[in-house]
Amino acid sequence: QVARERTANDFRDITNLKLSGGPALDKVNEHGEVKSGTFTDGGEVYRLATFAKIFGISRQALINDDLGAFSDPLRLMGRAAAETEATELTALLTANSGNGVTLADGNPLYHTSHGNKAASGAAIALASLATGRKAMRDQKDLDGKTPINSVPKFLLVGTDQETLAEQYIATLTPASADQANPFATKLTPLVDPRLPSLAWRLFADPALMPVIEYAYLTASRGPQLESRAGWNVLGTEFRVVLDFGCGVVDHRGTYLNPGA
Repeated sequence: QVARERTANDFRDITNLKLSGGPALDKVNEHGEVKSGTFTDGGEVYRLATFAKIFGISRQALINDDLGAFSDPLRLMGRAAAETEATELTALLTANSGNGVTLADGNPLYHTSHGNKAASGAAIALASLATGRKAMRDQKDLDGKTPINSVPKFLLVGTDQETLAEQYIATLTPASADQANPFATKLTPLVDPRLPSLAWRLFADPALMPVIEYAYLTASRGPQLESRAGWNVLGTEFRVVLDFGCGVVDHRGTYLNPGA
C-alpha cells in the first residue's frame, strides 16, 4: 500500500523521471515567450529479477490426502510469491540497521541530510507524530526551494506497535479542544511483522509522492503458475515463476522515528 506499481519491458535498469528547475509554471509575458523546463533521470535505479521454485507432490501423497492439504497448490504457490514480494520490499526499509537502503547520494533512505529521520527516538504520540508530519511537509523539491508539501497518509509499524498506533489514530469525541486527536481519520495504520519492534514510519500517498516502487514484467504481471504430470517420479509437479523488482525512488515522502 505504501509502494507504487509499474511494469517493465525487460530486465534492464529502471529509472524514474523527475522535474528539475522547480515544478511551478512561469508567467508568460506580453510577447508570449514561454520558458523551458527540463526532466531529469532520477538517480535511483533498480531492476527486475526472476524468482522461481518447483513443488512436487507424490502420487501416494495425492491419493492419501484425506484432509485436502494438497487440493489447492496454486493458492499456496501464490502465497509463496506474495511472501517473496513482501520480503524484498521490507528489505528496502530494514537495510543499514533499519535506516533503509543506500541511495545514489551515498546516504541511507532515512538520514538527517534527507530531513526524514527523527533526531532521537520517541514513542508514537501526538507530539512525535506532529514532528514527523512537519518534517514531511517541509521537504523541498529538487531546486531546494519549492515546498512539495508531502502529506503523511500511512503509519507503518511492526507488531509491537500495532495497538499503540491504533490508539493514536482512533476517532474519539474529546471533552475539550486540547484533547482532540488531529490524526484521527487522517492516518491509516499498516502493520508488518518483518519490521523492527519499536521503529515507526510515516508514508505519503504513493500516487502523489512515491518512495518505494515495484515492477512486474509487462508480459507476465504477477506470479505465473504451471503444473504438469511427473514423468521421472510418479506424481505432479507445480512451478511458480515471478519476474519482480523493487527499489526506492525518492526519500521525501517518508519519515522514520526509531521509537522508544
